[in-house]
Amino acid sequence: MPGIYLNNNVGVKLATAAAPTVPSIDISSYVSAITLTQIVDELEVTTMGDSAHKVVAGLQSATLQIDFFNDWAASAVMTTLNAAFATTLAVSMITVKGTAVSATNPTYQFSIFVNNLTPVGTGGVGDEAASSISFTVNTTVTVSTSVAF
Repeated sequence: MPGIYLNNNVGVKLATAAAPTVPSIDISSYVSAITLTQIVDELEVTTMGDSAHKVVAGLQSATLQIDFFNDWAASAVMTTLNAAFATTLAVSMITVKGTAVSATNPTYQFSIFVNNLTPVGTGGVGDEAASSISFTVNTTVTVSTSVAF
C-alpha cells in the first residue's frame, strides 16, 4: 500500500508514558512534516498449472516519519517522547485538524514503538531545534470515520 499523504493541517496526538493507550498530548503545532507508510507482506500462493504468480496479503507493517520542532516544556513533544523511550505509545491522527471526522477526513489510530530519539535535535546557531524521527508502528493502522480526534 502506498504512503498516506497528509496535508499541512494534520492533527497529531500522542499518548503519555503514564497513560500509553490514550492519545492526549496534541503535538500538531510542533510538526513540520509527517508521513505514515503502510506495507503488507506478499505471500506467494502460485500452484501448479498457474500461468502467472499469485499473491495474497500477509502481515501488515507501517512506519511513522515525523519532523518536528523540539519543545521541552511539560506535556510538550520532547518530554512526552523522553518519558516514553523504549515503550509503546498510542497515536491518533486526522488529515485535516479542526474539521469534523468523516469519510473524507478520517482518523488514524495506531501505536508506535519509541525506539529512537534525537533529544537535542539538530540545527545551528540561531536555528530552531528540530528532530526527524522514524518510528516503527507495532499495531495495525485503523482508519475510522467515527472515532473522534
